[in-house]
Amino acid sequence: MKKKLLYLILFAALVVLTAYPFLEDAELASCLAYFSGGVRDVAEDRSERFLGKVQEDTIRCRGGNDAAPWRATPWLDWQRYWGAGGAGSKYTGLLSGLGFLSPNHRGIGGALLDLEYQRIELLKFNLFDNSGTFEEYVREGESDGKLQRIWRQFRLPKNHPSYAKIGGDGAQKCSGELIRFRTLDGICNDIMNPLMGATGRPFARNVDFYNTFPDLSTKDFVKNRHGDRIGLLKPDPQVISRRLFTRTQSVPEHCNAGQGLASNSTEAHCDYQKAPHLNVLAAFWIQFMTHDWFSHLDEGENRPELMAMGCENTRMNGLDQPLSPDDIARLGCRPGDRIDQAIMTEDDAPKSFKHGDKEYLSRAHKTTPNKVTAWWDASQIYGYDDRSRRRVKRDPRDRAKLLLEIVPERRQEPMGYLPVLRPPDPMNPQWAGQEGVAFPDNWNIGLSFFHNLFTLEHNLFVDNFRETARRTPDEDSGLRNPARLGQTITYKDVSDDELFEVARLVIAAEIAKIHTIEWTSWHSWLDRAVRCRGAVSSIRWYGS
Repeated sequence: MKKKLLYLILFAALVVLTAYPFLEDAELASCLAYFSGGVRDVAEDRSERFLGKVQEDTIRCRGGNDAAPWRATPWLDWQRYWGAGGAGSKYTGLLSGLGFLSPNHRGIGGALLDLEYQRIELLKFNLFDNSGTFEEYVREGESDGKLQRIWRQFRLPKNHPSYAKIGGDGAQKCSGELIRFRTLDGICNDIMNPLMGATGRPFARNVDFYNTFPDLSTKDFVKNRHGDRIGLLKPDPQVISRRLFTRTQSVPEHCNAGQGLASNSTEAHCDYQKAPHLNVLAAFWIQFMTHDWFSHLDEGENRPELMAMGCENTRMNGLDQPLSPDDIARLGCRPGDRIDQAIMTEDDAPKSFKHGDKEYLSRAHKTTPNKVTAWWDASQIYGYDDRSRRRVKRDPRDRAKLLLEIVPERRQEPMGYLPVLRPPDPMNPQWAGQEGVAFPDNWNIGLSFFHNLFTLEHNLFVDNFRETARRTPDEDSGLRNPARLGQTITYKDVSDDELFEVARLVIAAEIAKIHTIEWTSWHSWLDRAVRCRGAVSSIRWYGS
């Protein structure tokens, strides 16, 4: 049946394309070759994965002759397809009326097909979940053609407050208020798998379990591949940092090995190398993001036991020979440094299973819990459990807003700043005096900037909503309650709590947009341009 359909499509393409002699010969030939080649198979081996680069005939048919040079770059090809790169990429010629065979349909359809290949193969080769789903996934395949896979491992437990609301012992499905806004602990982002991505779930891996914690592996092929070179602290991050970032100082006494001078003296100065294309906020931004996605720490702390790290630990420094005292002194290592041991959910030997002619581990040698929600839900601002939510202050004058306080020394800032942590806020002693946010660990001036910025943005959205409600109180706000979808909610009927949660949805969406469209694409461009500048400099549309 599939072959017949393919032949029909090919025949229709031949008839239509040959009916338009004004189509360039090269594009015509490419489309014929593209259609006759059929659909590529999903890769069977990791080395054959689809990496977003298509054949020349494919890109020429989907994007025209001008798109063909794009294949010489490291970027994904779909960005040059017709209709897939924004309004300016749309085809507007006579062939735009050909329906599904038109250039725009070929371009957009091709882009979606590329995305689907990457999704399927990402799941196939990089989905190593420690929640107990991995063995079922290997034995049963991705979804057996179903759009929605239901996993028993992601059912809410009986002790969860929302257990009865989603079906209890029966089929569990999120509905009503649980899907209207972001939930505090991250449940119900997947309607049929309510526990997926919630606070406390174990981290998944994107490398196979045999190669996770390779120093603990019992397999010869892992030992032969990694030897004694790779481990949690091999090579040691302190050694890497000192070797890569230590610079000869013109005035060493003013730098003091990066520690500054007593009494915050203005004489302190360290020579450094400026990055010509990088704003320092970019580094703070990714830390701001990771605080939303994952954390191994429990309120800023791991297990109470300390373990050695640094230059004096020969087994951990990843070197064939231990560092000499002169090396230690030159690099400024601190041999006495100790760090917390990581919190582990499971560290006993994992079970293995066989499928076909291969043997698999059911989980990694060690599993670590995620103490925050795994979703892009701005949980670092709004909270991820009851304890973190208690640090989030709402403005008593308008409960839809987050609280900002005027700092006496900075009265020129009329909108104020986030209040500092103080009893009875749940807090680690090391956080005393810093601003109170849901995720206050690893605090620095960059995180302060972003937290205050998006708090201001939250409050600005509320102000604009309030102004619209003042002018048109009886108008439809556009909001709906899933339990009463047919009921209009006017502006005047939106409660403070509802508006607070709507503002959170807006802020989370803005953050995700900034990261995916601005931060990630810029860093991808910079990284690839540096590595491939010579290969693409002669392409006439480079940098467009």
